[in-house]
This record gives sequence, C-alpha cells and structure tokens, in this order.
Amino acid sequence: MPTSSPGSQKTPSTVHAIVGDKSYDSFLAEEALEQILAQAVGEDRSTVEVLRGEETTWSRVLDAARTGSLFAARRAVVVRNADALKGEAEDLGSYLQNPSPGVSLVLLAAKPDRRRVVWKRLLDSASVVKAEPPKGQRLRAYVIDQLRRRKLALGEQAIEEVLERVGQDLRRLMGELDKLEAFAYDAKGPLSAEDVAAVLGKGLAQPLYRLGDAFAAQRSEDVFALMEKSLEEGEPPLRILATLHRVLRQLRGAQALRLARVPREQLASRLQVPPFKIADLMASERRWSEARLRRAFAALGQADVRIKTGAEPRTALESAVTEACSRDENARPSQPGR
Repeated sequence: MPTSSPGSQKTPSTVHAIVGDKSYDSFLAEEALEQILAQAVGEDRSTVEVLRGEETTWSRVLDAARTGSLFAARRAVVVRNADALKGEAEDLGSYLQNPSPGVSLVLLAAKPDRRRVVWKRLLDSASVVKAEPPKGQRLRAYVIDQLRRRKLALGEQAIEEVLERVGQDLRRLMGELDKLEAFAYDAKGPLSAEDVAAVLGKGLAQPLYRLGDAFAAQRSEDVFALMEKSLEEGEPPLRILATLHRVLRQLRGAQALRLARVPREQLASRLQVPPFKIADLMASERRWSEARLRRAFAALGQADVRIKTGAEPRTALESAVTEACSRDENARPSQPGR
C-alpha cells in the first residue's frame, strides 16, 4: 500500500510527489493519485489539468500551477512521468514556499533522480507518497484489507493460495478478487484453498502449499504425487521449483531463529509466514540437518539449470526431490507422519 513520508520542512499540503524508490507499482500510484484528487477537487475532474513530463518543462508546470481560474475555486495539476521533466526549475523554491491557494500540484515519478537539486528540494518539501509494491507481511496485510473491504471471507489457507498465485501483481490481484467475489455470492462459508485454486487456476488444481508442506516434512511419496498432479494440471515447472526453494529458505530461517532462541511470538513476522503455520514449520525444521539443507539447495539449483537448458522438467524435478530428501548421517530421527 502507498506509504507517506512528510518532508523535513513544513509541508505544503497542496504539493504532492508520488514516487518509486527501489521499485514502483503503477496500481498503487494511481490509487494514491485518486485519494489526493478526491480530497483536492472532489468528484469534478474537469478542473484537473494533466501534463506529461516528456512533453513539457518545470517552468511550464509551475506556470500551470500559478494560473488562476475564474470558474473553479479548486484545481489540480497532475504531471505524469515527472522524472522526464526538462529544465532546472529555478522558481521551484519560491513556489514551494508560497504555493497557489486552491491548487494541488501532483507529480508522479517512477524513478526521480534524487541527485538533482530540483528533486532534492521537491522531496524535502512536498507531501511524499512511496508507491512501492508491498512484500511479505505488508502484502498479506494489503490482501486481507482488500478482502475486508469487499466482505469476502477466505480461510487462512485460501489467503495463502491467493498470495501464492498472484504474488505482488496488484492489478491482477484486483481482477482475481473480482472473480472470487462473484464465485462467493452463494457460498455458505469462507472460501477454501481448493475454491481459490478452482477459480484462479485451471480446474480443481492442488494448492501448492500442500506440496510445500509435504516437502518440508520430507514426505517424499506425497511430494511426488502432488508434483505429478500439479504438472498434469498445467502448473509451470519453475513455479513448482520456486515453491520448493522457498520452503528451504523458510526451514533455514526457522533453524537460525531456534538456535538464536527468538521468542515464539516473533517467529511469524520474522519468517514472514502466517502464525498458524509456525508449529508445523518448526517441527519440520528439526528433520533437516545443515548438510541436508545445503545438499537440497544444490539439487534445486541444478534442476533450475537443467529445466532452463531444455531438460525434461518432470525428470529434473523428481531427481532434485530425491536428492533433497535422501537421508544423511547427520539427519535427526523423523517424527511420525501426520
């Protein structure tokens, strides 16, 4: 979700910058712009002037912001692709100190050049919104908030399936939630992971979290069966491989946190997994020695190379799982299967 960070000086609420930093999400940028315009001019968008950075200059932008209107008490000037604006904006400092009353100036820039004086000055003084795609727990919180707004009930595993299938693509997320909302119209309870897989996937696909859970617990036969079914249902081999790789990262992280005696209540946020999965993850972690984790990472890395260089994906994946789950002399005794 967009995050705001006021400048170090007194911030004129009529000057806004919607920017990226390491990354930029256009959906979040448009969402932030809509919120600003709703506060600035309400529903009347005829008073909004839109400029494009690659077609104009800083001087032209400031002139547009200073130009009054006989017909509207409130106006907005929106500059898209503002990181392409030309010129040095000699008057920017004076405008920031004395912005035009009733005029909101909004600049959208995916990659503003923070080395330039004009951007340093603007970002120090404007109301700044960072339109960076959420990750980890922030992404999960964003999805949960969207579900709450739609009054769309999903079980915990179903939320994980949405995150697994959609990732950080927020535009796609909105479309997929529309599908789920229509599907849930006559539902008598929260949607399950299987419901999500059926609506968003191709048919009644097996949720990938089951494959990941089986791999973490070293239930090889279940891994092979789930992997075979997923491939038959059209799941991309590299997506299956990414699921297995993520499980190994979570296991290594869980191992490190246990050895560091991190309190249990902090594990979910530190590992970026939902709280209800912590018990199973910590139980599975004890099945993996460091030697086995290293061997498993190497096996998945080799499978990645083989698949990308034309090897038969099913064979490459099966070979990697066999190597990853094979016993070693340092393995801890397995707990009874669930």
